[in-house]
Amino acid sequence: MRCGRSLPCSFSALTSAKRSTRSARRPRPRGWLYDVSHYWDFGRIGVVAFFVISGFVIPFSTRPGLPGAGWDFAIRRLFRIYPAYWLSVPAGAFACYWLWGRQFTATDFLVNLSLMQDLVGVPPAIGLYWTLLVELTFYAICLAFLLTGQIRNFSSITALSGGLALVVLTWLIAHSQGHDLFPYTSTLWLVHLSIMSMGTLFRAWYDRELKTPVARAGFYAILLFYLIGYPLVSTFLADLPWRYSVPYSIGVALVLIGATILRIRNPVMTWLGQISYSIYLFHPVVFYPLLWLLSRLPMDSWWRTQHLAVYIGINTALTILVATAVFVYVERPCIELGRLLAQSVTRRRKVVQPA
Repeated sequence: MRCGRSLPCSFSALTSAKRSTRSARRPRPRGWLYDVSHYWDFGRIGVVAFFVISGFVIPFSTRPGLPGAGWDFAIRRLFRIYPAYWLSVPAGAFACYWLWGRQFTATDFLVNLSLMQDLVGVPPAIGLYWTLLVELTFYAICLAFLLTGQIRNFSSITALSGGLALVVLTWLIAHSQGHDLFPYTSTLWLVHLSIMSMGTLFRAWYDRELKTPVARAGFYAILLFYLIGYPLVSTFLADLPWRYSVPYSIGVALVLIGATILRIRNPVMTWLGQISYSIYLFHPVVFYPLLWLLSRLPMDSWWRTQHLAVYIGINTALTILVATAVFVYVERPCIELGRLLAQSVTRRRKVVQPA
């Protein structure tokens, strides 16, 4: 799945670069690259694919038979997500706020370090942080399943994913009749967590561990819902814009196809997949300063009249360089530190266990 991770982050980076450079270029007819990216909402596709891959990977990184398995999982995941994130907060505050003369207070900064800013109404240093809160919520769900001995109970995971999907379907039907049971944004949380849980079921199916008829039938039903049912009901029954749901189907389909049919085995793609988290976090840190510089050049400057692909190429190259440095000097050492700390905790748990 490392190769697969490179594609979602590429979609997200492409969308961000497209949106940001559009305003700084000299007015001219929009090219096909902008139109395709905007029409199909590559950013949303990339986020959905990220969520499916997280569901595919994260629960299977747990070690249920280990003493202190909950501590082991929590420590490893926190050291995986937070160190690079903490580095991105000041970088994002500078690139997205301070450089532009926009206010981002010390309180905003400190709250952002917790990753809980969306829960208390504080602006994020970088807009994409909401996806990490979804990821943390999924970690908490995995931890709950681990502590209750259900992390390999795929019937229970099917019930979770399917139950969330049923709530979403109920909301869409009620919306079509003029009744919103709760805000639309809340349905997206349910969709994302359901899709991540479905990614876990896909991994179990992929590894031939989805053995009970109920779990298999549930997985197939949930998969069909997100591939076909969700966009149809959302678009034609609930009368929501198709861009709200069709990218979800595409994101799910991309992961399925990439894992089963078009398996990418390429060292470059593998490396990009390995640094994909840093690419995802730091691509705004790269292109917003570039946008700031670009917007201050004369309107007829050579730099402001190029094809969108030129700006995307420059952004991509610089982002990969920055992400590589973050991975080598921050991510990888902290992942190793988390592994060592988790091992220390589990060793102590073994010692205190009664013979």
